[in-house]
Amino acid sequence: MPKIRSYLFFLILAFVQPCHSQTWVDTLDNYARLSYLPASHYNWNWMNAALLNTMVKQYEQKPEPEKAIYLAYVKKAMDKTYAMANGKTPNAVASGLGLAFLYRVTKDQKYKSKADKVYADYLKIRRTKDGGVSHLMLFTEMWDDTIFMIGEFLLGMYQATGDEKYLNELAKQIRLHRDKLQDKEWGLWYHGWDSDNKGHCMFCSQMGWPDHVTRRSAEMWGRGNGWIVVTLSDALQTIPKSDPLWNEMAGYLKEMIKHLPELQDPKTGHWFQLPVRNKDPHNYIESSCTAMFGYGINTALRLGLVSDTAYRVSVRLAYKGLRDYSLVPVSGKYLTSNNVCVGTCIGDKNYYLKRATQKGKPYGIGMFITFGSNYELDNGLKK
Repeated sequence: MPKIRSYLFFLILAFVQPCHSQTWVDTLDNYARLSYLPASHYNWNWMNAALLNTMVKQYEQKPEPEKAIYLAYVKKAMDKTYAMANGKTPNAVASGLGLAFLYRVTKDQKYKSKADKVYADYLKIRRTKDGGVSHLMLFTEMWDDTIFMIGEFLLGMYQATGDEKYLNELAKQIRLHRDKLQDKEWGLWYHGWDSDNKGHCMFCSQMGWPDHVTRRSAEMWGRGNGWIVVTLSDALQTIPKSDPLWNEMAGYLKEMIKHLPELQDPKTGHWFQLPVRNKDPHNYIESSCTAMFGYGINTALRLGLVSDTAYRVSVRLAYKGLRDYSLVPVSGKYLTSNNVCVGTCIGDKNYYLKRATQKGKPYGIGMFITFGSNYELDNGLKK
């Protein structure tokens, strides 16, 4: 099967654009923008925001003549959703990163005005007694997902304005969430923590998931940890090294990636739906967290936070593994992501292991491109 996938992969690359510098990342990028989620189809939600974040990163990496493609994408997406833009939940805040980006690049006050509204909404979100942002509107629960949803927007606002209040707010939320969610042995975070101390049901969470004593969920979910790893990686590439927050965030990233090489599947280069249960026969490889973890390790290597050979081997395995095991042809001329867990709330072990996987998904495609682009640049695979 891997040989068949590899053959299809090279066949599609040759068909799409016979250029020596073309890689699977470029093909996936074209699919994302031109077919899967054109800017005219953008909706103000967290799933699309994950891909929007990738378009912003592509803008930053591309040479000047190509930047216009990504600027146009973000502008069209934000203009389409301008009237509905809000920050009433962490998931709603996520798309605000596009507004912050546009204000930084274009200096158009209309984007700052709307971004300020998103931030004003954000400040009104339900919080725990010590100020931790709740992932839900009706119940007070801290989820690891929240870090990315609010974090990329806060980083974008800092870049656009230079106001350190956005960095300080992000650091505060990371500390509060880490305090409630981190597993000291593995360095990874549990999915959620409940402060309400009462049973309730949310549309996709399992009833009664919090532990009666710790109020924490029982499992460390792959993509949930991936959201944090990506946000910490981006924070380290945004915060000045002279700022004390840089060393703090560097420490958090290092503790999260410390055990990842030993948890990685050596055959497929993937991490699992439940990473620390990598020996469980019912567990399965999950590609979105693989791309996210790969991005985090690659960033740590680039910044000199780690240098062990195990990390270099791990990131190379992840890049090759995504290419060989989690890319499939689509529409006769593109590639898309595969083995992507669908949207997931909180539950027990069986809840996570019974979640379906799909092709595509904005967060799958987006994180494949984000990791792949950075890996290729750092390893001389792109001219």
